[in-house]
Amino acid sequence: MSGQVVMNTNTYSRRSFLRAAGITLALPALESLRPNARAAAAGPVRRLVACCTTLGIHAENLFPKQVGREFELTPYLEPLQEIRGDFTVFSGVSHPEVDGGHSSEASFLSAAPHPGASSFRNTISLDQFILEKLPPATRFGCLALNTGNGGTGLSVSRSGVKVPTDYRPSEVFKKLFVNGTAKEVAQQTERLRDG
Repeated sequence: MSGQVVMNTNTYSRRSFLRAAGITLALPALESLRPNARAAAAGPVRRLVACCTTLGIHAENLFPKQVGREFELTPYLEPLQEIRGDFTVFSGVSHPEVDGGHSSEASFLSAAPHPGASSFRNTISLDQFILEKLPPATRFGCLALNTGNGGTGLSVSRSGVKVPTDYRPSEVFKKLFVNGTAKEVAQQTERLRDG
């Protein structure tokens, strides 16, 4: 048979096609064909968003006066009206031994003491601790983002090493939405540049 091309010359009537399609629809659903079924059964994905505002905030505009789910939205929280039942605002959190002015942001999620000291050694940050305890239910367990020009981030590994950050919106977009082989990614990226 080598070198020969075998062509299927059978033709199928509309009725045959519909009958076969009906049999296919009657088959039990295969779990492998429904990869999100388990995820849907597990409930909504929980996420942690931590924002360090190095220049501070006006506390009265962020923290609600009431506790519980029926709190009145503050000016900073008003844009989140649609998801108000899906997030929690923590107040009263204190890191008494985190000192040193601007260097204290290094301990924002770890509470490691005296970040300005020459002997400072950071510890695991809250986001990385949660990542260790709860396996990620999303493609990326952690997105460490930064607004600076490659500056430092908030996430720290168990060994005290800073987790690299993404600070370019175009790179974050590519990471989240552009898939495929290296060649396909390059082509999609070029199309995005072209608009």
